Amino acid sequence: MKKLLCGLAALPFLAGIALADQPVQLNDKQMDKVTAGFTDFETIRSNTSWTQVSIYSADLTECPACYIQIDSRAFSVQSAFGPTPR
Repeated sequence: MKKLLCGLAALPFLAGIALADQPVQLNDKQMDKVTAGFTDFETIRSNTSWTQVSIYSADLTECPACYIQIDSRAFSVQSAFGPTPR
């Protein structure tokens, strides 16, 4: 009987959670812009090469001589031998 009374006493709290506001549905364009506040753009230089890494940030420079080039909305990398483009 004690378990039944405790269960009934908890029902108003559970009902309050169930009546919480519905989550907002974002469309595809809005979801593409969601970054959770994190962006990064790095250019790493050495004596003979350079590498650019972009995470939810600016577009990378045009690079026909790159030996590695990965492009996606979230993460982009390119690397080449020779002088830095920027």
